[in-house]
Amino acid sequence: MRRLLLVCILLTFFISPLTIGNAQSTSSYLQDAQNLLEQMSPEERVGQLFLVTFKGNAPQPEDPIIDLIVNYHISGVLLTKENDNFVEAPETLTEASRLIESLQDAEYDASLIEIEAEEGHGESTRPVYIPLFIAIGQEGGGVGFSQILSGLTELPSQMAIGATWNTELAHDVGEVLGKELEALGFNLLLGPSLDILEDPRLVGPGDLGVRSFGGDPYWVSMMGRAYVAGLHEGSGGRLGVIVKHFPGLGSADRPIEEEVATVRKSLEQLKQIELAPFFALTRSNPGEEPESADGLLVSHIRYQGFQGNIRDTTRPVSLDPQAHDQLMALEPIVTWHEAGGIAVSDSLGSRAIRRFRDPLERTFKAHLTARDAFLAGNDLLLLSNFRSIEDPDEATTIRSTIDFFVQKYREDSAFAQRVDAAVLRIIQLKQRLYGETFFRVRVQPTGGDLAEVGNGTEVTFQVARDSASLISPSQEEIEERLGGSPDLSDRILFFTDVRLHQQCSTCTPQPGMDVAALEETVNSLYGQAAAGQVGSWNMQSFTMADLAYFLGVPPPSVPIIPLVSAEQLEENIMFADWLVFSVLNTSELVYGSNALKLLLDQRPDLARDKRVVVFAYDVPYGLDVTDISKIDVYYALYSQGHPFIDMAAHLLFLELAAVGAPPVSVPGIGYDLIEVTSPDANQVISLSISTEGEEVDPEEPQPEFFIGDFVPVETGAIYDVNGHPVPDGTVVEFLIAQQGESIPAITLKATTQEGVARVSIPLDRLGLWTISAISDPARISETLQLNVQEDVPALATVISPTRIPTITLLPTVTITQPTPTVDFEGEEINQEEKAPPRMGFAHLLFGLLSVVMVGGVGYLIVERESATLDARVRLTLLPVIGGLVGYNYLALNLPGSEVLLQSMGVVAGMMVSIGLGVVGLLIAMVWHGSDSET
Repeated sequence: MRRLLLVCILLTFFISPLTIGNAQSTSSYLQDAQNLLEQMSPEERVGQLFLVTFKGNAPQPEDPIIDLIVNYHISGVLLTKENDNFVEAPETLTEASRLIESLQDAEYDASLIEIEAEEGHGESTRPVYIPLFIAIGQEGGGVGFSQILSGLTELPSQMAIGATWNTELAHDVGEVLGKELEALGFNLLLGPSLDILEDPRLVGPGDLGVRSFGGDPYWVSMMGRAYVAGLHEGSGGRLGVIVKHFPGLGSADRPIEEEVATVRKSLEQLKQIELAPFFALTRSNPGEEPESADGLLVSHIRYQGFQGNIRDTTRPVSLDPQAHDQLMALEPIVTWHEAGGIAVSDSLGSRAIRRFRDPLERTFKAHLTARDAFLAGNDLLLLSNFRSIEDPDEATTIRSTIDFFVQKYREDSAFAQRVDAAVLRIIQLKQRLYGETFFRVRVQPTGGDLAEVGNGTEVTFQVARDSASLISPSQEEIEERLGGSPDLSDRILFFTDVRLHQQCSTCTPQPGMDVAALEETVNSLYGQAAAGQVGSWNMQSFTMADLAYFLGVPPPSVPIIPLVSAEQLEENIMFADWLVFSVLNTSELVYGSNALKLLLDQRPDLARDKRVVVFAYDVPYGLDVTDISKIDVYYALYSQGHPFIDMAAHLLFLELAAVGAPPVSVPGIGYDLIEVTSPDANQVISLSISTEGEEVDPEEPQPEFFIGDFVPVETGAIYDVNGHPVPDGTVVEFLIAQQGESIPAITLKATTQEGVARVSIPLDRLGLWTISAISDPARISETLQLNVQEDVPALATVISPTRIPTITLLPTVTITQPTPTVDFEGEEINQEEKAPPRMGFAHLLFGLLSVVMVGGVGYLIVERESATLDARVRLTLLPVIGGLVGYNYLALNLPGSEVLLQSMGVVAGMMVSIGLGVVGLLIAMVWHGSDSET
């Protein structure tokens, strides 16, 4: 009974809420870490510096990784799909959890083994039990950026989160990921990325793509803080977060894994942009608030002109002591580091480092690379693909490197001091995760049943809805370009960029997006079994590789098996009404990824008279201005996965609008991030007496001011073009004017915090004070007035501006006005009254009547004279012809007709017709008389 009671007490103590341990002060953790450090041998201390990788998913006791854990006391492991650390679905999560448990068991079991002391060196000892780091890089946005491809919640990419401009969603995504990783047993995440895509170019080899929150330092900082807070809270504080890639890779021009990039920037320039997010996540000590990072992943990047000399280039920061020290000495990073924040090197076995050490890659002294990285200032060294050329395998190189460090520890006291300082920070991080005293039971995951993992898609659907961005055209033009959504008679062809990924080297390849994913989604939402808007018989799906093959692009060494022949595909395209493309970034390594560009460039005739819609499940700047001009609608979705495909279907059928906005510049449409994050020129900046964020009771009297007082004034929230608060640091000018000719106006400058700017104004003169504000290009604000009089309290009065209606210049038709007609006295004549007269129906009626009358007179003469047939014809027709000639003279507006019509009106036609008819009659009579005489 006593034993049972003792066990219950111990268990209660062991699994006590971690928040109790997390609430401890940094100094308390430091003392506990120091106590543990004193119990550790040099081998144990040195081992804590290394985070390693290994191959396989079911290590046996004799495997190298177990040897490194038990005998070399490594700090932890990094699990990756490239090393076959995960198995195929549906057992991926179960086996990953089992693998993690077995690794932690190996570490704990090693602490129970007695180590016999060397002869004459005291008693035998046991290694100190310090839990392993189990690290992973899980970025979201699709299987191409994740290590675990199935089972976990399909989470959005960082750029998709950035396109929502909503920090709450960033927090919620981080919370889901933190909870699920902790449930599996992971306790260290290499991410998120805090890199800033300041100047995104058309997709190139060094482009980070959607692995960044965006291109504005303020918003990347805000999203990063919220995301990290979610990770910590979702995991219950049991997940260390190592943000990357310090000090920033946004300006890199080549793949970071393949080659060390050189960026031309000084330290001062880095402080303004690239370093801003890292400052934001280190401004409080580790563990003090959930937004604080636990570590920085130091990248392999070089800087030209780092200290101002443009001809001086650093080594990679991860290997350069001077550059590394200068960066880590900046506030607030230096305080954060001293309080237990750790610096983690990027992979020291990457091809980029190998090529830097030897461009020909013939030699690689791994232990010297590790030494240089440690002496540069890194606390935890990531040994991935870490093998010297002469060694048979990676484990051999890791062992020799650790042995090298142990020997140096024993021989070099300065080196030993650096090791001890780094190990203290590493132990403090592990204590923040599991408490000041380590027990195996505390290291067990607390996330509950694995069956609950993968159920967080609600937040992903929300991000998909809020991030979708309409790149081109405007929302108002979509209906005109598309003529509505597809209907039952429309033929739709879907082209999808299908890229295969494997969970392990022997696992079945799985696509990031299935070739028919969008077609099937459309059919399920709008097909015959649903809304009945489209028919499955009118839809077909092809890969972008099929399109490239049809366009004549030579296939790679691996043969491409097209779904249809080139002739059939051309026929399908020709008879299609809609061409819908699901594209990713263009890559030289992916056959068909540039097929859309080739189609638009080489065969624009095939897209003519069709509605062309493009969904980019990657960056929004993959098409240039010429490409965009050839398509009807272009959306950016930023992530692969079912929630984003579902959103694409809703956008295609115009059921939802794209409400997101790109968090990076898009050169193809002239979308400049600096401009859209500037104050909106059409807003009115509100002003009030500052309350420093406190709520104001409307029943309380207004504050009163006297001569000599300081008036605290603040703006309301100032919004950017997209309707979000402007970034911190936006300049606001407060304009202060006083009555009096000789009193100059005063301008005080302040910067915004969370969209609001504040200033304190001294009332040093009597009179009427007026205060307004501008923040270019927003130049309209309310006005605060205070009438400062001797011994009379001044109250602030808010005056709203009178808005001048904005005149919108619309396209107009220019009408040329006739030159005004003036009379002899110089007065303008009304042109409508003096318009030239024209023949009308009345003129026609009177003209015909006159023709009939003249013809009738001729006929009467014929009857009286008993003329011959010829004479009768002449006497009848010539008067009629004369009358018609007269009418047509007026109708054709021949010279003189205008005067007759103005003077005689409707009878003009009658009179002229009668006159010319009489002339014709006289001619006929003269002719008849001459014939009679003959």
